[in-house]
This record gives sequence, C-alpha cells and structure tokens, in this order.
Amino acid sequence: MPLQDRVILDMQIDFEEFFTHKIPAIIDSIKGDEPAKWGLMTVHHMLEHLVLPLNFAIGTLPMSTMIAEEKIPRQLAFLASEYGLPKNFKPAFLPSDKTLPLMYADIVQSKQLLKDTIVKFLASVNATTFANATHPFYGPLDKTGWLQFQYKHFIHHFSQFGLL
Repeated sequence: MPLQDRVILDMQIDFEEFFTHKIPAIIDSIKGDEPAKWGLMTVHHMLEHLVLPLNFAIGTLPMSTMIAEEKIPRQLAFLASEYGLPKNFKPAFLPSDKTLPLMYADIVQSKQLLKDTIVKFLASVNATTFANATHPFYGPLDKTGWLQFQYKHFIHHFSQFGLL
C-alpha cells in the first residue's frame, strides 16, 4: 500500500496521556460484537493481540530483529513519520491464515489483561533502567520508539474495528 493511501496520524500527541486515559476508555467501551473492517481477528482476538508487542518492550516476551540491519534506518524513519500501519500486514511470526488461540474465553478478562499490560508497559519504558528493547521490525527501540510504535499499532487495530 503506498504511503499516501495510509491514515495520517498526529505524532505530536502526548503518548502517555493517550495510553493512560484514551485507550482504557476505548477498551472499556468494547462490547465484543464489533465487526472487523478487514482481517481475520475478532475484536476479542485483537485485544489479546495488542498485548504481545507490549510484552516485547516489557521484556517478558523478548524478540530478536527479523529484518536486515541495513533496513532498520528506513523502518525507524517510517515509525517517526505521520503515516499509519498498512492494513492486512501479517508478521512472519504470526500464522497467515488463522488467528492465535484466545488466552481467555471471557472478553472481560482479555480487556483487563490489556489494561494491566499497558500499565506495566508504561512503568517499564519510564523506568530509569530502561534503555531499549528489540522490536522484530524496527530493531532496538528506546522509550520514544516504543511509544510511537504502540500508538500506531493501537490506532491501526482500533480503526480496524471502528473504535476510533
């Protein structure tokens, strides 16, 4: 998808405010029957999917870089840009033709898991000991990089279900 066909995002927002106030309110508003505009996931799967890269930054699910090192500068330039993530992108570490099994049968538990993991993520990237953590497609990211990625990732999937 050409960049001009992607959503334009406000990259000057206060990311921490976004994750501490706006995102929890949106999560709380999810009923569970919201239809996807694209892709295979249900809204329940999407909630649990968003937990995975939060855990990359927290360190509970460490990742290695999956792209060539010479591509990282271009990826980082995209990450800092105003362009949103492309629709229907499937990372190589996820199945291409199905969703991952749900961790919780009850969407209420999945919603709480996501909210709790966001709190842990923010505590992690704000810790004085946090220098960086590796993202599979962007390489080592510092606090700013992780906030930019998570912002784009949440906007992408919340838009997928018409939540924004």
